[in-house]
Amino acid sequence: MGRYFFISGCAVALLHFGGITSAEVLGAVVGFLVANHAVLVGGGLFGVLALVFASLLLRGGGFFNILYAMARVVYELVQLLLCAMSLAALVFWFDLGVNFWLEGGGTLALILYAWFYGAAFSLHVFDFNYPVKEALLSYSTLPFVCLVVIWLNGFIPL
Repeated sequence: MGRYFFISGCAVALLHFGGITSAEVLGAVVGFLVANHAVLVGGGLFGVLALVFASLLLRGGGFFNILYAMARVVYELVQLLLCAMSLAALVFWFDLGVNFWLEGGGTLALILYAWFYGAAFSLHVFDFNYPVKEALLSYSTLPFVCLVVIWLNGFIPL
């Protein structure tokens, strides 16, 4: 999780030093989420179901390498996106006073968690010893930790 927060932090620093404000990023992200809501939800749910069914189908056929690589890429990418969303939610809150989870990030988080659990299931299908339990627990609590930090910020006078 640390490497994904480092990558996300580097992206935030790069945007900051590039002169792009948090308001511009929030506007672009929320605009994208609103414009593509149906595509994201429908395509995301269809994609995760296709990944899970393909892993079950290809397991029976013995094609482990192809789908293992795909499930691993999805698993790692979703972990990066969840860390980036959490860091972005904190930046938006402390910079703009906007709760990203309520502005449109909740829908994206649900889709990402569907992909995350689907990829974890696919990895578990290929190797039942694959250590997904720790990642599932830590990444599942990540939005709640962000919301607690946002909530506690209201009690601390600045």
